[in-house]
Amino acid sequence: MERLKQFLAVHRVTVILIGILGLLGVLGWLGIQNFISKPSEVEEIDLAFDAEGPYALAYPRRDGNALILNLKRTASYDSITYELAYTSKNEEVSVEGGKIKEDEGEGLGTIDRGVTGNIDTKDKKGEYEQEILFGTCSKNVCKYDKGVENGTLTLHIKKGNKAYRMITQWHLQKPDVALGNLSSGDGHLMYKFSVDRAALSNIGFSIINDLTGVPKLPSEREVLGKVYSLNIPVAKELPSGDVTLELAENPPKGTNLFKYGGGKWEELDTKVDGSKLSAKANGAGIFAVLVVK
Repeated sequence: MERLKQFLAVHRVTVILIGILGLLGVLGWLGIQNFISKPSEVEEIDLAFDAEGPYALAYPRRDGNALILNLKRTASYDSITYELAYTSKNEEVSVEGGKIKEDEGEGLGTIDRGVTGNIDTKDKKGEYEQEILFGTCSKNVCKYDKGVENGTLTLHIKKGNKAYRMITQWHLQKPDVALGNLSSGDGHLMYKFSVDRAALSNIGFSIINDLTGVPKLPSEREVLGKVYSLNIPVAKELPSGDVTLELAENPPKGTNLFKYGGGKWEELDTKVDGSKLSAKANGAGIFAVLVVK
C-alpha cells in the first residue's frame, strides 16, 4: 500500500494523463457506435411524374365530407405517408343523432386545414385505400369543414435508401352547382355535360386530381403533359360529355386524347385546336394525352 502511494506521488501526472486518455477513448468509441447505429438522413427527391411509378386516385364521398384515397402500384415501397392540405370556410356543421346543425357565426374568410396519415405497407400490397375526413369526429359527433373545394395531396414515399415526394392538386365540386361544367384545379381539364338539375344533384360530388403515374400505357405510346383523374362517388354514374385538355404547347401530329376505364385505355376521336385537344367521353375515368414514341 505504501509503495502504491509512493508510486502515485511520483507519477501523478502520468496517471492523470492515462485516465484522461482512457476516458476520451471510451467517449470516442461510444460516438462511433452512435454514428454507425444512427440511420442516415435521406434527401427527398421531388417526383412530378413517373409513368410507371405510384399514383393516387381520389374519390369523393357521397356527402362531400370526405374523400377516399386509393393508392396504386405500391408493392415495392417500404413506407408511405401523406399530407392532405385544403382551405375551408369559417363555418362548421355538426352531425349529432342523425340531425344536421349549423354552428352560429359570421362565416367569413377561410381557414387552412391539414390532415396527415401513414399507410401501413408491411404486407406489401399493390393497392391501398383510406378514407380521409374533411373535419374531426369524437364518439358520435362529427364536425365537418364547409366549403371545401381545392387542395393538395403530398405523398412521401421511401424505397430502400431513396425517398420521393409527390405533390398533386385536387378540385372538389358539386355538379348541380357547377351546372355540369367540371374542371381541374388548374383549369386545364374541362368536362361538360348537360342533364337536368335533379340528375346533377343525384351525382353528389365530383373530384379531379392530377396524377403522378398512370396504369400501364398502350404499346408504343407515352404521356404528353399532365394526366388527370375525374371521379364521382362509388355506385354513381357520370353522363357522357365533352372533355377538353389543354397542353402547355401545341402537340405533334398523331397526338390523341385517351381515357382509361374498365381496366383498359380507349383512344378518343380527338379534335386539335392549337394546344387544346377535345373529344366526346362516356363518363368518369383517367384522361391523358398520348403521343407515339
